[in-house]
Parts: sequence; C-alpha cells; structure tokens
Amino acid sequence: MDYNEFDGNIDELDGRDNNSAADNDGNAVEYSNYHHDSKNNDITHKLTGMYQNWFLDYASYVILERAVPHMYDGLKPVQRRILHAMRELDDGRYNKVANVVGHTMQYHPHGDASIAGALVQMGQKDYLIDCQGNWGNILTGDSAAAPRYIEARLSHFAHDVVFNPKTTEWKLSYDGRNKEPITLPVKFPLL
Repeated sequence: MDYNEFDGNIDELDGRDNNSAADNDGNAVEYSNYHHDSKNNDITHKLTGMYQNWFLDYASYVILERAVPHMYDGLKPVQRRILHAMRELDDGRYNKVANVVGHTMQYHPHGDASIAGALVQMGQKDYLIDCQGNWGNILTGDSAAAPRYIEARLSHFAHDVVFNPKTTEWKLSYDGRNKEPITLPVKFPLL
C-alpha cells in the first residue's frame, strides 16, 4: 500500500474527502495534508488548522462531560462521583474531606483540587452533605479550611432522595477497575 492509498483510506474512515474542512464562512480549508518524499523517505504533515479542530473537540468534551449538570439527576460528573464515593465510605460517622477526595479519585481522574472544590461547594449548600468544621461562607467570601481539617458525611436527605441501588445504571470508571453510576436516581429535582 503506498502512502496516497493510505491517505484515501483514512479519508474514507473519517467521512472526509481531499483533507478539507469548512470554516465559518463555508470556505474549504485544508486542515491536514500528508506528503511523502520518496527520495528521502520523509513524511511531511501540515498542521494548518488542526489545532482549531482539536480545540473544538476538547471544548465540547469539557462542556458535556465536566461542566454541565446532567438533566436526569442535576449533578455534574464530579459531584456524582463524590456522592458515590461518600456512599461507599458511609458508616454514619464523619470522614475527613481529604479521605473523601482520595477515595473519589478512583472515579474522577481530574485531580484532587477539583474534587475538593466541588465537595466544598456542595457542602456549603447544606442539602446533600452534612458538614463539620470551617466550610467557609458563600455570603462573605470566606474560603473553607484545608481538606485535612474539615469533615463530611451524607445527609439524611441524600440517603432518602439520591440513592437507590436497584434502579441505578452503572458504567466502568475511567481505568476500568471500578463501577460508577451513569446518573443517580434522585427523587427530588436538583437542577
């Protein structure tokens, strides 16, 4: 198979032809072009416009998979993963937030700071999480204490409204080692 044939097969798989895309005005824009120099056995690849397409794909992923709450349970993925991890840790006692964050990292690959921030925001709303310690104040702008100093557990409201293992749909976590809920079967709209 020569390189030109390979390029054609890639275009067929992508549903594209002639390595072109359209800009906002509908004009054809070349976003990628392979060129094989048979003398030197070099492959040249133009990157014109590829970053724009990749950035759009990444931005769409962030909006849909991280920033927007799901309409069925009203939770962002990080919030759902926190509640699931807290349910697994739940024994009726308070847990250090640092411990909850560490347990949530089995399901959420985006770092401990994002998990701790989302947990503090949910705790400040005082619906789903029962808090103990200095959780800050949204009215005065005071920030919460470090995760090693504050504690949390699921509220009675969360136990009654958010969880039902019989009707929860599950998927594998990002590394395939654990199961996490696709959505939580909430009885009360959280949006």
